[in-house]
Amino acid sequence: MELIIDFDNIKDPGKKEWLLSTLKLMGIGYEALEKPQTLEQYNEDLLAGDAEIERGDFKTAEDLKIEARKWAYSVGS
Repeated sequence: MELIIDFDNIKDPGKKEWLLSTLKLMGIGYEALEKPQTLEQYNEDLLAGDAEIERGDFKTAEDLKIEARKWAYSVGS
């Protein structure tokens, strides 16, 4: 049986990563063929990123350090 997944149609990077991790965990082999991003898609991604920054929808380095410390403490407990 051959499993065909069009990774280009999975827009959420977290979902794509979850799917790949799940396939690997279950020992299901797959072959990933992704199409390169077009210049138009790249520019759209840049504009979306700029919009997120302007809205303040991002984490600072300090926010990430605080989050990492929380994870470190919860794992060590």
